[in-house]
This record gives sequence, structure tokens and C-alpha cells, in this order.
Amino acid sequence: MMRRSKILIVDDEPGLVRLLTLTLGTRYEILAEIDASRAFEAVVKFKPHLVLLDLIMPKIPGDEIARQIRADSRVCDTPILFLSAIILKREAPIEVAGCPAIAKPIGLNDLVEAIDEQLRKVA
Repeated sequence: MMRRSKILIVDDEPGLVRLLTLTLGTRYEILAEIDASRAFEAVVKFKPHLVLLDLIMPKIPGDEIARQIRADSRVCDTPILFLSAIILKREAPIEVAGCPAIAKPIGLNDLVEAIDEQLRKVA
């Protein structure tokens, strides 16, 4: 059996994190972190194939977490996909800190398609 890709979800909205964990957990191995200050440590320990990262969070914004990831040789190649409510669907797709960003709310099929597209780039 093929191993499932590991996805780290970093978002400060517990309801959204639960929903994403339940729905994406059927396809991927999921670790969720709602505390942005623990996100970088989670990336290093979990070694995800992709980080699904909220842009606007208390404590540390998502683009700063992305910079931390890119600056560390252990995890610098980890793909990052930003999810943000401040991006309008008509603006998407755009890039933030050199990473693709998609608008939320997003339908499950569109999200899976965006995740799989990023995973294919590193496969």
C-alpha cells in the first residue's frame, strides 16, 4: 500500500482546522497546529510533504512562518500552500512569499486539487 502524503495544517480557526482534518484525513496523514508559534517546530518534527498555512494569525503571521521554513536547511524544500480569507477568489491564484495562495472559503474538491498540484511538483 502506498504511504499517504503528510500535510501540516496551520490555522488559528479551530472549527476550520477540525473540518479540514476530518475531510482531508481520508486522503492524507494530517497534523494540525492552531498555535502559530509552534508551527515551525511542527514542520521540523512532522516533516510534512506540504504545509497548508493560514496567512493572518495571531502571534506569528503565515508569511513569517514561511520565511522560517525557507531559512532552515532541514525543511527549506517543503512546499507551502497559503490559505487566506484576505485573498479574493477573482485574484487567485497569487503568490505570497514565493508560495501559492488560495482564497478561503474553498470547496473541498478545489482544495484537494490545489494540494495534489503542489505535491506533484515535488514528487
